[in-house]
Amino acid sequence: MSVILAATDQPALAETFGVELERVGHTVHLFASGRNSLDALGTDSFDVAVLDLSLPDIDGFEVARQIRLRSEIPIIMIVESPEDIDEAPPQVASDFAINPLDARSLDSRITSLLRSTPTPQTDKRERHGELTIDRRSMTATIRRRRLDLTRTELRLLLEMSMHPGHVYSRTQLLAKVWGETNSTKTRAVDANIQSLRSKIESDPANPKYIKTVRGFGYRFGPID
Repeated sequence: MSVILAATDQPALAETFGVELERVGHTVHLFASGRNSLDALGTDSFDVAVLDLSLPDIDGFEVARQIRLRSEIPIIMIVESPEDIDEAPPQVASDFAINPLDARSLDSRITSLLRSTPTPQTDKRERHGELTIDRRSMTATIRRRRLDLTRTELRLLLEMSMHPGHVYSRTQLLAKVWGETNSTKTRAVDANIQSLRSKIESDPANPKYIKTVRGFGYRFGPID
C-alpha cells in the first residue's frame, strides 16, 4: 500500500487517518499541525498527502501550496463544505473530500489517485548555472558547496525558482513566503532578498540569479 502524510488536529479525523487507514494496509505518518507535517516532508518520502483544511497553525491550502514547492505527490484536501472547494486556490489539491468521511471512501480516493499519478522522478535536483536546488532534501549548493540558508531564505529561493523569469511583487512574496497580507511589512522582503543574494551571488551588487525589476519587484533568472 502507500505511505501517507496526514495532518489534522480533529480527533475523529485523526482516528480515520491514523487507525482505520492503517487497518486497510496504508502506513500513516500523522501530524497535528501544518508546520510539523512540512518539517516531515524534508526527512521522509511519501506517496500521498491527506490534509485537513482547518489546521491550528497554517490552513490546509497553505500547507498544500508549500508541499507543491517541494514535491509532486498527490494531495487530498478534507473540507467541511462545498463552499470550501469553491474557494480553493487553483491546482492546490488533486482531490477533495467533505468531512465526515469514512476510511473506505478515503482509501478508494487514495488508490484511484495513485493509479492515475505518474511515478515521480527520484532526482529532484534543478541546475541553474552553478546553483543546484534539491527540492527533495530541501538544500541548495553552489559549485557543490552547500549553502547555509535560513528557512525564510530557502522558501524564497524555492518559490522564485519554480517560475524562472516570473516577476514577483514584494506583496506577492510577502503573501507566498510569509503568509502576510500587510503591505507595510515589505521591507522584510528586501532584507531577506539581500541576505539571500549575499549567499548565492558571486557579486551581490550585480546579481545573476535574483534580479531587481525596478518599479515591480524581483525575478529569478533567466541565468546569464
